[in-house]
Amino acid sequence: MTDAERTVLVADTDADAVAEYRSWLTGEYRVETTTDGTDALARLEAVDVALIGRGLRTADGTVVARAVERRGEGYAMAVLRGDDESERDRTAAVALTEPVSNAALCETVDRLLRRVRYDELMDECAALAAGDAPEDTGTGIDRDVSEADRLEELLAAVDALRDGFDGEDFRAAFGTCTYGESARAEGVRERS
Repeated sequence: MTDAERTVLVADTDADAVAEYRSWLTGEYRVETTTDGTDALARLEAVDVALIGRGLRTADGTVVARAVERRGEGYAMAVLRGDDESERDRTAAVALTEPVSNAALCETVDRLLRRVRYDELMDECAALAAGDAPEDTGTGIDRDVSEADRLEELLAAVDALRDGFDGEDFRAAFGTCTYGESARAEGVRERS
């Protein structure tokens, strides 16, 4: 799946900020927007990345970012928070302090999409190794090659993606790095 086929949800109480973020991301991604918390929660299943305003709530008062976090794995989310909000009270591993620059927003979306892509590739590797690989995985790997060749292609794609990771990406993927500690992960092929 190319970036242009990826969907980003921008959900915040500030309609002007939502419109500005949409204008920055449109062209690179499909972008959905909302200023309604209930609508944001309903749209999550259909998006790859969600940028959620920390103050966004549903009609019943549920904080959307916390509701997303409670749903567990599978959502790449960044929380948009005001500069007066406490760093320690954030709900996601990735937070952007508003006002957000175009460059910071785009870099964050790119980072989250790399993590999504990594998870997709690892899921396909695991399914292939277990003999449960689906017919169409959407990873762009040719289905006509043997399973061993497909696994080699997948591992090469994982290694190439991993080469672009930094310590923050590794912490998100594995939760094993300590803040400030430099990390160099072993390539998939280096382990065999």
